[in-house]
Amino acid sequence: MTRFDSATAVTRTGDGHYTAELDPGYLIGSALNGGYLMAVLQRAALAESTHPHAVSSSYHFLRPGAPGPADIELAVRKTGRTVTTVQVTLSQAGKELVTGLVATATLDPAATPRHETARADIPPIERCHRFDPRADRSADMGFPDRVDQFYAPRTYAALSGSDPAAEPEITGHLAPSEADGGAVEDPSLFLPLAVDALPPVVTVLDSWRWAPTVELTWHMRAVPEPGPLAFRSRADLVSDGWFDETVDLWDVKGRLVAQSRQLARIGR
Repeated sequence: MTRFDSATAVTRTGDGHYTAELDPGYLIGSALNGGYLMAVLQRAALAESTHPHAVSSSYHFLRPGAPGPADIELAVRKTGRTVTTVQVTLSQAGKELVTGLVATATLDPAATPRHETARADIPPIERCHRFDPRADRSADMGFPDRVDQFYAPRTYAALSGSDPAAEPEITGHLAPSEADGGAVEDPSLFLPLAVDALPPVVTVLDSWRWAPTVELTWHMRAVPEPGPLAFRSRADLVSDGWFDETVDLWDVKGRLVAQSRQLARIGR
């Protein structure tokens, strides 16, 4: 079992109630990464559903999460042959941290798309640079060691400060950390972490700063093959202290496996 698998494990304690032990390795500064919290909630939602895949998930982030015990409350809002919808809320010390709705379904791994937009032009991982601009910014920050990140040359130049970008876009590849055991037991369970694992896309316009997520919706579009995920992240509008971020993920076969859209604040 990888560290990710054990860090996202949940324990059922009663009808609609689960507990989790949140792992300090997923800290970014003093707060746990939002994608990691979504991955924990996804485990609980799938445990309450007869379907194996979280095809649509929408979360509001109310407070930052901290390492240690956490409680999860669930309520199945609809049960159906095609879709089961589960409401989930993560709390610590009686205070709600994240709340959302997860629609679960069963995707066919062998499905052939009737239409699919071509993958973004992303250099192969061998031509990308392993890097994370958040590394060494805080003694409490363990997250850069949990996800291996490889940035395309143009993105690396922008993130490292050698050639700031004119447009908010980053591309490259990411995967569960080899140091933590590499590939997870079920690659689809890694997707909620993956869509929120990257530095804020506005980092290419300026130096890295905190960028708390207000709301994030993501969709699982296909069952991913094991291996690194190619990514493209972009913003359409950066204004008045707010920005949006859209992330697309492709698996090693070039299939679009996940999409996300979030609204976030520009850090201070």
